[in-house]
Amino acid sequence: MRNPKAMFAVSLVLFLAACGGGTPPPPSSITLTVVDAQNVGYAAAYQLGSGPWGALTTSTSGTQTYTFPLSGNSLYGVAVRCNPLVPGMATEVHVIQAAVSELGNPKITCSGASPSTVNYTLNVDVSAVPGIASGDSVVVSGKGFSAGGTVFSPSTPVAVVLSAPAGTQDLLVTVSAAGNPTNYRVAKVLRSVSVSSGGSSSVVLAAADTLAPSSLTVILPPGFTPTFGTASVAYLSQDNQGLGRVGFASGTAATNVPYRPVSGFGAGDRYVAQAVAGAGHHVLEAYKGSGGGNIPLALPSPWPTGSLSLSGPPHPTVSGLSYSGTNLRAYQLALEDSTLIYQATLGKGWLGTVSTYSFPNLSGILGYTPFASGSTVQASVSALLSASPLLQLDSTDPSAFSAATDIRQAIATGSYTVGGSGVSLP
Repeated sequence: MRNPKAMFAVSLVLFLAACGGGTPPPPSSITLTVVDAQNVGYAAAYQLGSGPWGALTTSTSGTQTYTFPLSGNSLYGVAVRCNPLVPGMATEVHVIQAAVSELGNPKITCSGASPSTVNYTLNVDVSAVPGIASGDSVVVSGKGFSAGGTVFSPSTPVAVVLSAPAGTQDLLVTVSAAGNPTNYRVAKVLRSVSVSSGGSSSVVLAAADTLAPSSLTVILPPGFTPTFGTASVAYLSQDNQGLGRVGFASGTAATNVPYRPVSGFGAGDRYVAQAVAGAGHHVLEAYKGSGGGNIPLALPSPWPTGSLSLSGPPHPTVSGLSYSGTNLRAYQLALEDSTLIYQATLGKGWLGTVSTYSFPNLSGILGYTPFASGSTVQASVSALLSASPLLQLDSTDPSAFSAATDIRQAIATGSYTVGGSGVSLP
């Protein structure tokens, strides 16, 4: 889920072909972007084809890029060790191995930015909202922030104090029933609000802003009976700043979820539905974009029980990477204990017809301490499915989610003891 610039690159390739430029040559190099806005520090390495890993000379000043030649290879790997954000937290190792055609310029985030914020007050008049009552909740949200207030009297505007980045941006306002924050009475987008330090503005929610509910229907695979689940619908505005939840359910109610359409919804706006359902060592997850109306969201089939095996070393081998779902794009493997998180993302094109994978021992190059003998390591293997090029999406950027987004994950979980005989998953 990386690099939204690849979307522009695809458009450019189509334009050149239409102008008689023919098929462009494959790139001669790869550029790795490492985001370390808080300067926690990291080390990085790369691999060409199935060759040895080599260290990259890195800098720890904010976002940096590192370019290395492909030397005729169509497959590559990159790896980054991220220092803990807080002393005592686990070190993180992120590995991406992909075909150039799957992901041209990988991106790994070690630490995100902590944007400066200002206090801004939005006075929300809810007196005309049908069914409004004392105790109802008003929430104002945007990218990376939200704040709320309580209706003490329907005739008195609710002052919501935001701690938000300064600047012009869209905001989402919702009102939900007292004691039931998932029962949304109304949702409205406010366009181009000029947020400034100590500033304020007012909005009146009219009866016409209360649009008839739509529904998210979560479709379970045949024979799968979840023991837990959640489902939600979020709104994203065209400027990718106004966002927030407009529908949510958990437990047995998470298969049929009403959501409140956003008043003022316009061109470039979209909804993103999400659902998670699990049973035992199986977890199923899906995301789907929408332009509105009722949203059907089908969860993928689970991994067959015992279809995966994991050996017992600190850098284990995973066997059985042959998930049969439609539109398989990649696998994501994760190992974790209290000292180390090791995550590997494998493009389908990189793996080819091979169904086994050994976590590379990069401790000498990246400078991390492997899992200790006798440690209990939590493990997961995810099959990632999408009709679109999944690896080119950047999950940290709201603009990567469109009305056409369709992403599914089938996850197998378990644990193993380092130095033991290994385990089967899920």
